[in-house]
Amino acid sequence: MIRKIAISICVLAFLSGCVPTKRLTYLQESEDTGSQYNLQRTNYKVQPNDILSITIRSYDLETSQLFNRNDVNQQSGLQAGDILFYLQGYSVGLDGNIELPVLGSISVLYKEISEIESLIEDGLSEYFDEEAVFVSVQLAGIRYSVVGEVNNPGKYVIYQNQANIFEALALAGDITTVGDRQRVMIVRQTNEGAKSFYLDLTDSKVINNPNYFIYPNDVINVQPLPQKSLGIGTTGFQTFTQALSVVASTITLIIAINSLNN
Repeated sequence: MIRKIAISICVLAFLSGCVPTKRLTYLQESEDTGSQYNLQRTNYKVQPNDILSITIRSYDLETSQLFNRNDVNQQSGLQAGDILFYLQGYSVGLDGNIELPVLGSISVLYKEISEIESLIEDGLSEYFDEEAVFVSVQLAGIRYSVVGEVNNPGKYVIYQNQANIFEALALAGDITTVGDRQRVMIVRQTNEGAKSFYLDLTDSKVINNPNYFIYPNDVINVQPLPQKSLGIGTTGFQTFTQALSVVASTITLIIAINSLNN
């Protein structure tokens, strides 16, 4: 009787507590044939709280300096870094506007970078000859947050124009062993409000997903696997040793109960 109970506990613990390799491996695909991926790159539309880096250049250096914050900050000796981007950049207000020197308020809400460059160029036309001015607009980094089952949750910035979900998670120390790689939640701000969706990072087809690339202000939420709440173990060896401990305790309890009955 005791042997049957012990075996049942070990089997149940092993089956329920061990995390399968398929739940831990990224970008799985068939070994017979390779895959070709079609990256769904989309043009980002600016949202409130984004920070834009805007540079205006022309042959008239004195006039150019009126429009460039970075020239002033460089003369002040500010050090490069995230604070510099914040101070030099133009924050998009809740009303979707930015405030440019001389030009004043410009609406950039839900506009693409190329559209914003055209707006600024139109505003500069009365100060510069059209062919003598150069306008460059960029996102001052992709700011996002990672929460849940990652090794280093927190807020991060990637200084690129585009970044994918794996790059974002790599900065956060990757997903833990008990994190669910098949249902990674992303909460994103859109012009229709906040939306959430899920990515299966164990499937190589995720590269074809249009949400493969993260956006500024995204929140990445990695949810736990059931094994975490069970608390049995994440590897076969951990599960086996913990199951043995449970079996030993159970046998001791049964023997104690039998001795009392006798």
